[in-house]
Amino acid sequence: MSMMRVLAFVFLVVAIAMAYFQLDDHPAWADFQVPSESTNTDPILSSIPSPSKTKTIVNAPTLQGLAEWLPDTTRPSVHAASVIPLKDGNWRAFWFAGSREGAADVVIQSAVWDSTNKQWGPASVVLDREGAQASLGRYIAKLGNPVPMRNINGQLQLYVVAVSIGGWAGSSISVMHSDDDGLTWTGPKRLITTPLINLSTLVKGSGFLFADGTMGMPVYHEWIGKYGELLRLDPSGQMLDKRRMTSGRGTLQPIVFIDDAKHASAYFRQARRTGAKQIPVSYTTSAGERWELAPDLGLPNPNAAITGVELSDRTRLMVFNDLEHGRHRLVLAASWSGQTQADSSQPAKSNYSPWKTIAVLEDETASMTNPKEEFSYPYMSLNQQGQVLLVYTWNRKRIKSILWDAGNLQSYLQHIKAETDQTP
Repeated sequence: MSMMRVLAFVFLVVAIAMAYFQLDDHPAWADFQVPSESTNTDPILSSIPSPSKTKTIVNAPTLQGLAEWLPDTTRPSVHAASVIPLKDGNWRAFWFAGSREGAADVVIQSAVWDSTNKQWGPASVVLDREGAQASLGRYIAKLGNPVPMRNINGQLQLYVVAVSIGGWAGSSISVMHSDDDGLTWTGPKRLITTPLINLSTLVKGSGFLFADGTMGMPVYHEWIGKYGELLRLDPSGQMLDKRRMTSGRGTLQPIVFIDDAKHASAYFRQARRTGAKQIPVSYTTSAGERWELAPDLGLPNPNAAITGVELSDRTRLMVFNDLEHGRHRLVLAASWSGQTQADSSQPAKSNYSPWKTIAVLEDETASMTNPKEEFSYPYMSLNQQGQVLLVYTWNRKRIKSILWDAGNLQSYLQHIKAETDQTP
């Protein structure tokens, strides 16, 4: 027994030393890369008339999205799609497919949206379990949650969740690289996100850049606790630092909205056992180095993923299940930027209007008696032309996409904002 205690003590000392040296070696924290605002010379936005607050619009615009299915891979279950714009003006999507979530036959698949023909091309396998095992040199039980990211040099990277033992709580993240926008990939390389056993780090939300070219990747932990973390990565995708965004057992899958060089808000999928079924929030006034809890958004969340993007005029969009239970309804909401002070010490979210639902994307009332119906795991991305592409799981059988063009989207948003401003 005494020998076991000695070994346990030595093990603890080594773990603490590893953690200390890892923390001590972190580079200085950097500011966020601030989103660039559009100007009056923007050819897309300047062509759209601003609705008058006092004049009724006779022909009110409607939101027109192009809905399509990603290619059917004949696999019974698909989930966790993501998407990123390519350099040639097309888009590339990723998702996992297999007999069921967590099965050994799950593969990471990809397909390209042809912006000229306005259709998805055939699916291809980016990574399977055997390929992951060969590259990582370890047993891999299952794969999940592919998330793309482009570094400061324009290289496309893909972050993938992999599990060697246990359930999703035993996950780690691996990264792959492509220099030809996803035609070919390197083998995955494992990220070391904890100094000891490197377990229970998962990814779902999209990343962003810091001003010094390093990358921020919101991730989450779900072993013992459930909370969000922010990884700071070098351009190759290797971890430089990480910061806790929340604590406890009630938050997963963060998304981040950057307000300025120092301020940002993070929204989370709620996973509370008790309490409000709403979207939790934290904020930073130090470019992500420290985070503080804020009041929940007054929006329902049924323990389901959310997604968001910010447009060039700083309008924010979010897609989520606006329910306390179930995933049978999916909506699009918007929040408009107000006056922002660069040196404000307030949380970024105070500079934006309350969220307003502007479109119902899916609504299946029959799901009240059939819980298997679901529209879930949305993921949105924005390209340089101002288009927004959304992908999401449709009943675990297909992946659906909706593309909104910049002109129609901006016209509709301006109309809704004008109506909202007129409301007493």
